[in-house]
Amino acid sequence: MRRWGSVFATALFVGLLVDALALPARSQGGLTLTPSLADRIDRIAKDEVHAGRTPGLAIGVIEDGRLVYARGFGFATLVRHAAMTPDTEFYAGGVTMQFTAAAILLLAQDGKLSLDDKVSKYVPEFHLGSDITIAQLLTQTSGLPNYDEIPNVASDLTRTIKMSDLLAMIDGIKSPAPPGAVHVFNPINYLVAGLIVQRVSGVPLSDYLEQHIFLPLVMNHTFLAGDNGIGTHATGYTRSQRGFAVAPTWDPAWLDGDSGIVSTIYDLAKWDIEMPVLLRVDSVRTMFTPSASQGATRYGMGWVIDRRGGKEFVWSNGEISGYRAMNALLPEQQVGVIVLSNADSLHGRSVTIPEELGARILDLLVPPATANLDNAVVTRAKEWLERLASGHLDRSELTPSFSAYLSDDLVAREDFAALGPLQAIAPASSSTESNGDTLYEFLVRYPKAQYHYEFEVTPDGKIDGLSLTA
Repeated sequence: MRRWGSVFATALFVGLLVDALALPARSQGGLTLTPSLADRIDRIAKDEVHAGRTPGLAIGVIEDGRLVYARGFGFATLVRHAAMTPDTEFYAGGVTMQFTAAAILLLAQDGKLSLDDKVSKYVPEFHLGSDITIAQLLTQTSGLPNYDEIPNVASDLTRTIKMSDLLAMIDGIKSPAPPGAVHVFNPINYLVAGLIVQRVSGVPLSDYLEQHIFLPLVMNHTFLAGDNGIGTHATGYTRSQRGFAVAPTWDPAWLDGDSGIVSTIYDLAKWDIEMPVLLRVDSVRTMFTPSASQGATRYGMGWVIDRRGGKEFVWSNGEISGYRAMNALLPEQQVGVIVLSNADSLHGRSVTIPEELGARILDLLVPPATANLDNAVVTRAKEWLERLASGHLDRSELTPSFSAYLSDDLVAREDFAALGPLQAIAPASSSTESNGDTLYEFLVRYPKAQYHYEFEVTPDGKIDGLSLTA
């Protein structure tokens, strides 16, 4: 249901290298979004629509607690040529998870549950939940099997299913990992979390979200799919032999707390700006703290916890039939970008990728700075890009856990050689992680694209992570 980009991706935002290095740094407290920059964002969005990569787009930019840019491009519905606007409602896919996580944290603030409670306390019929905590659901470290492992169940998501039947079928599958060990995206985690909200609060998840989040923040065009009539919503499209075709609608039973939110640019901006009004400081800190589990992604609760230019960078994205979405924040710089598209990549990859589009916008607003790094670090980082392309890895340089993750099959599937020869590598930053590792960030350029490259090294010099993302 969700595509997170490259399996090496631990940071999705990077813009055009030439543009990024040519722009001045953002002044403290100053307004970054000048008319000239707004025009450049317009051009980027219009190019996506004119190139036929999506019927329409909606984009929002947040600065210093204000929505400073909100525009729509292309069409919300091709048949009627209805224009896309910032008011157009979209299915937001995996962005839903941050709202479900917030609902759990609100219940914890009220003393109605604890994040350390076992899932079985609230869902006793789900036997696999006897050793899993609520926190492990939210951090995607439950170790639960995915429903796509059930034969014939996930082949047609337009069919409805009862949650009780789905849990019963999941109960019959062996868990692939013990709770807390490994981060793996799994929609079941947030479907179960939504069920817990319902049972603890005594009302459906949709009602709880409306009463405790949407109404207080005046998010009048946000709700859970299946519970309200959708107004001026964008029609979802998918690739076909003749261009775009209306995508099949997935049944709300498969979405719910995982990816069922319908919202707009205006409403999602209200959420990004006013989140601290609803959640206590400790709850926000918990949401934005990555779990200590293994895996390529550092994940908090509903958000990927990343670094960009040495600063904290949190984001989420998602894809369901007909729609893609992303929501990203640079908390320290008080900047956010929201991108919504009404075309999925489930039947063809030549569509708009909100993460990549948001990357270009973000780098216009907060250009990555260059950094002076030791030549030996730059040389080693460059050598490993060449090794990934050739497939000749010196595993003695890797930590055991990362070596196990970076399998030969994985390297072959990613096909780094297809990028062509490396043309430039520019150091962007270095920072010390909570585990003592040093994370080096680079901007790299290949013949057809620019990328954000992360190179993580342990105190004893072992490589503990690599990511190359567009």
